Amino acid sequence: MITRKSIAAITIICILSACLTLARPSAVQPAAQQPVLGIVSTSAEDDRQEAQADMLIEAAEQGGFDVLSMPVERTQEAQIEAIRALIAYQADVIAFTPIVESGWDSVLQEAADAAIPLITVGKSLRRTDSGLAPRYVGFDYATLAEQAARTLLQEHPPQRGILELYGTLNASDAREIARGCRLAFSRAGLSVTYSVCGDGMRARGYEILSQLQDHLDEIGYIFAHSDAMALGAVDYLREHGLTPGRDVCVCAFGGGDELMALFDAGAVQVVGRLDDAELAARAVSAAKQAIQTPAAGAQATFVSCRVLEGGAAREAG
Repeated sequence: MITRKSIAAITIICILSACLTLARPSAVQPAAQQPVLGIVSTSAEDDRQEAQADMLIEAAEQGGFDVLSMPVERTQEAQIEAIRALIAYQADVIAFTPIVESGWDSVLQEAADAAIPLITVGKSLRRTDSGLAPRYVGFDYATLAEQAARTLLQEHPPQRGILELYGTLNASDAREIARGCRLAFSRAGLSVTYSVCGDGMRARGYEILSQLQDHLDEIGYIFAHSDAMALGAVDYLREHGLTPGRDVCVCAFGGGDELMALFDAGAVQVVGRLDDAELAARAVSAAKQAIQTPAAGAQATFVSCRVLEGGAAREAG
């Protein structure tokens, strides 16, 4: 059984070929073969992302898949190389979380030519004229963000401006979170004062506040698109004598253990909580369906998420 194999992308094809020989039952010893789910995961910036990857692998194994887990760097090029390696291996289905939402047409065509279904988990791809769109399992970020922003503004009436710690440029989750927040802002007669790309990184959350240190007295709200950037922002505020929750209100999207500890301590006022356990379970179900009905084409499955404020939870969607 192929489980929890971490395979360097540079040598992946040779290694997977060896795995194929060892893993597949021979004609002399026939045995039922489990389908192979290839999972392309990227290096994590916070504990939530690490847990999300582990949950998907565990759910796949419990769901009857042999798992080939391929951790790669946080670049589109590395993800595409890993997907191509899994196509060469002839995995039954491939799941990945795309760094960006465009620029995938070539590898999507290669997967289609090989009759290997692809599933995007947590982030989606932008539709193109090619008509090649994988199944998507993820969240309704825009609805969640609108509810989270509205909740924060209701519980903490507008005071000074808004800083948006934007996620990865050209990524579907960042685009939709920004859209949802802006809907709530516009209805309250507000607009974003500063929007700076933090690429989902803790270090960038810290650096952005450092760059804006002369303007922090203008900022009353910080909306961080990820746990990691919120953690970096709180690190900076605390190190420079400011109290999150009193001097600045913080809203973040994710909900890993470290962020939730800050929420419980009052350093983060609102969390758009994403249910990664359900995400993993639904992704595995989608993988099974993709094998059974590969011609079904693009489908979207939305996973539940909640807005948490002061111990209260509101369902999104």
